[in-house]
Parts: sequence; structure tokens; C-alpha cells
Amino acid sequence: MINLSKRSIETLGYKEYPDTDILEISFGIIKVYSLRGVVFENDCKCTNSEIVTLSDRCTVVIAQSVVEASKLLISDEFSVGEWELLSETKIPPPFLLIYFKESVPRELRGGFRQQKDGCILTYDAFSSEKAEVRVWEEETLPIIVTSLIVNLSTLDNPVELVPMGRRVFGVTSGGARLTEGSKITGGGSGYVSLPKSIDKINGLLGESKKLLGVLTKDVCRNFYVALNEPDRMKQFLGYFQFLERYTHSTYKGLSYEKDAKDVFNVPQRINKPVSKFFGNVFSNSKSLAQRFHWCAILAWNNLEENDIEAFLEAKKVRDELSHGEHVEEQELPVEKVKNLALKILGTNKD
Repeated sequence: MINLSKRSIETLGYKEYPDTDILEISFGIIKVYSLRGVVFENDCKCTNSEIVTLSDRCTVVIAQSVVEASKLLISDEFSVGEWELLSETKIPPPFLLIYFKESVPRELRGGFRQQKDGCILTYDAFSSEKAEVRVWEEETLPIIVTSLIVNLSTLDNPVELVPMGRRVFGVTSGGARLTEGSKITGGGSGYVSLPKSIDKINGLLGESKKLLGVLTKDVCRNFYVALNEPDRMKQFLGYFQFLERYTHSTYKGLSYEKDAKDVFNVPQRINKPVSKFFGNVFSNSKSLAQRFHWCAILAWNNLEENDIEAFLEAKKVRDELSHGEHVEEQELPVEKVKNLALKILGTNKD
């Protein structure tokens, strides 16, 4: 980082304020995504979904316009003109926006500031602040995005949430805003979007809340990273590592007495010793393949024979890679392992 002199900073239009000049700031962040795979029905009169509260201080909305969605999420506190840059990238709607607000205000004491377009611009004033925003992005956002993709997708048409922009801003107790620059990105790839009614979209956003209490940062981190990874090898390894973590976490939540005992249908005449035998078989299942089979039997009721085969195929490829064997990129079962992950998490067929 380049440290500018006081004189250089002032030539940029900033004025230095004393430490006795205190501003109380509440920080928030808006994440903008291009939603690929879903469009509003042609006869839909609405241009946005409902605003859905996903978790504490976090809301989400889908809209035809980023500006419209921003106004819905944060009212008129925040000028959203910079999002108009999206019109230059020719990215088709709809867009999904996620808004998170920190729980406690923070103090800005003095520093370099300037007024511009109704905003307060600061020079490197909060490099160590916005702590809740950083933690939320690292720990909670992957869970939210994973849940949204699971619920908005179908197995035949998985959706993509492609990151387009990120905006961190603050609002003073007097209603003025502090802001930092935003970056709008774009990219193109082929995809098919299926029309959905506004009621259907509202319902799917609401369903996304149910997974938030089930997923953890460690479990879905690899899935989240793989979503927008262009390298197929990294995609495959990310989705497979998700399956591995989710399998182990699901298995650890099962027990022989509560979940597996009835599967064996042990005759009463030999119940005690045989139940002990099968209980040992269950508890001694240490390998990933063994635990995946137990989860398919006891927890994931929507899996079928072809799903077990897809997992075993993916595991064979992963094992080959682990042992240093060469696997051609086109032979990596990326789509199969991603589809299996979505199915296990609860994505519907239609």
C-alpha cells in the first residue's frame, strides 16, 4: 500500500478533521449477483420479488433492475447511481442482491474527509473497521449463497449466482453516508433460463431459510468456492470435498439405536447378540464410502441407485488424482458431482 503525505491527500480534495470531531457510523454491505437460470414469467407484472429476511440483519431480493433492488433493500439512504454501470455490461436480468447490516455503530474520530454528491468520502479511515462485514462475508455468506442456489435450482436446470459487484457503505446517525468505490464485473457463458412465477420465486427464497440452520461454514466452504471457479479440476475437487465433509457430518449425527437398528430387522430370538454385532458394523464404518452408503440408507431418502454409482465414480477419480495419476480434464465428472451435491442438499427435480 502506498502511504501518501498529508499534502498529497489534501490535493485529492480531503480535509483533515481533529479527533474531537466524531461521527457515529453504521456499516452495511450489498452483494450483487447475476441470477442465471431463472427469469420472471413473460406475463408477470411484478419487476421484483418480495424482500425476504434470511437471517439476523440480512435480507435478499430478486429484481429486473439493480437500482430498483437497491432501493428496496436500503430505501433512499443510499444513492445507487453507480449500479447503472451494469447497463453498459449488457448483462441480462434478473439480479439477486443480498444486504447485511452490522449490529453496532462505530465511531470515526477525525481523519481525512470530503463531501461529494451528498456523501462523506474518507481516506483510509476504516481499514481496521467493518469487522462484522468481513466476518459475515467469510463465514455466513457462503452458507446463504449455497442455500439460495439449492432452492432456486432444479436438478435439470441448476442456477448460477455470478458475483457482479460488492458495495460497503456507512450511514451516520444524521443520515449522511460514507462510501467506498464499487467494482462491477461481467462475463459471458452459455446458460438456459426457465421462467418462474413471482409467487414461485417468493416461495423459493423463503425456503432458503430452512437450510441456514443446517449448513456450516466448514461444510459448505468448498461448494461455495467451486461455484464460480473456472478451472474444472478445482471445481471437481471443491464439489467432492463438499460431499466428503457433508457425508461425515451427516453420519456423525446418526446412531445405530435411533436410526439404523430397524434397517436390519433382527429376529427377536437372537436380538441381543446380533443387534450388538450390527451396532459394531455401523459404528466401525470409518471410510467415506461406508459412511456415504449409510447416509443414503438412513438420511438422504431421495437418492437412487444411479446417485450411488455417480458417487463411486467420482470417488474413484478423486483417488486416482490423490495417487498422482493423470486424469484428462474432459473426464472429470464435474457436472455429476455438482448435481449430486445439489440433490443431497434438497434441490428438487422440477
